[in-house]
Amino acid sequence: MAALLAALTLFGASAACVSSGTGTPDRQDGEVLNRSFLLWDGTKTTLADLVADDGRPVVVNLWATWCTPCLEEMPDLQATHAALGNEVRFLGLNVSDSPTRAADRADELGITYLLGRDPDGGFTVALAAVGLPVTAFVDRRGALAHVHHGPLEVDDLVSNIREHLS
Repeated sequence: MAALLAALTLFGASAACVSSGTGTPDRQDGEVLNRSFLLWDGTKTTLADLVADDGRPVVVNLWATWCTPCLEEMPDLQATHAALGNEVRFLGLNVSDSPTRAADRADELGITYLLGRDPDGGFTVALAAVGLPVTAFVDRRGALAHVHHGPLEVDDLVSNIREHLS
């Protein structure tokens, strides 16, 4: 595990941190897990469907092109996806952005994990988010295990995955 963290840290960690908090806010899990959204390939799905598809837990990151902390943490999400993608599915949901602008930014950052859209901000509301980024952890049973508000660095991301999705 230490070797993995050391390797992932080489990819860089987010330096800027706005406000950060952890915990699972009061909200209805079903509203989050069964809310449909579009993947960038045009496929409509839900978080519950993604877990049911192959049994992997899901790390869902809400982001936007206008959110500097979001863009700073995306390389850390990508590095962790590269290291743990066989164990955990990663999903980036772009919130209230131009699809073209979001796709361009994801391409610039070299993002290869699954990407989708939340154009009306429904996931932001369902997760009781005050701002972005927000990262939700859905376990392999399809339950919302944890929600983190604010950016995550590699070591914190891996720690949350191990704690909430193992």
